[in-house]
Amino acid sequence: MALSQLHDRLGNLEKLVIDVYSDNNFSGSPIETFKVLYNPNTYFIDYKNELDNDAPVNAADGVGEFKSSRGKELSLDLLWDATSASYSGSSTFQADVQRDKTVHKVIDQFIESCFKIKEDTHQPNFLKIHWGELTFQGMLTAVKVTYTLFDNSGKPLRAKTDCTFTSYTSLTEQSNEQRRSSPDLTHYRKVEGDNSLPLMTYNIYKTDKYYLEVAKANQLNNFRKLKQGQSISFPPLAK
Repeated sequence: MALSQLHDRLGNLEKLVIDVYSDNNFSGSPIETFKVLYNPNTYFIDYKNELDNDAPVNAADGVGEFKSSRGKELSLDLLWDATSASYSGSSTFQADVQRDKTVHKVIDQFIESCFKIKEDTHQPNFLKIHWGELTFQGMLTAVKVTYTLFDNSGKPLRAKTDCTFTSYTSLTEQSNEQRRSSPDLTHYRKVEGDNSLPLMTYNIYKTDKYYLEVAKANQLNNFRKLKQGQSISFPPLAK
């Protein structure tokens, strides 16, 4: 492959984009949009469930009863480089770092827009991150800046920011989800993993005391032996 062909392909490289919103419904156009200088080499998505260890399901193992899902966390590293080494594609920060010959100002700009608490809202801005198949919305909850290269005067030429974003569901989406999860409607769920009927019942009604009624409604002879992919209906609760 010719170098010109390689340059053309890299010139069209899709960059990770961060859209910044001031309101928690992510409505309208973003107040700012950032394209990173360099795409991350890796990113991590952390899923967590919260257990109540005061009410163990399995006393022998000390495994607590499921309470809630704590959402997701996205962790990724962003590289900042004023030397433009191996640079490709377009970025919001490219002109600034090439003009200033330092990464300090653009990192401050990034932290100011994406992390610091705003005087008018008393909270950080809300962010939408998209790159390839990754779409994530939430807040930047932790950032660590490591400066790794300096010029003769001590100005930082290169740095890495370790960023942690915590997922956030807009109030509109929360309201829609509550309507979809209302116990006044019939819901259908497929059996996945180690889901038990009491746990699936709890996720719908916020209590597992109706699992025998659910078993009866679905004509289950043995509710302890559910099949993977089996569809279970959860009828509305009687008033």
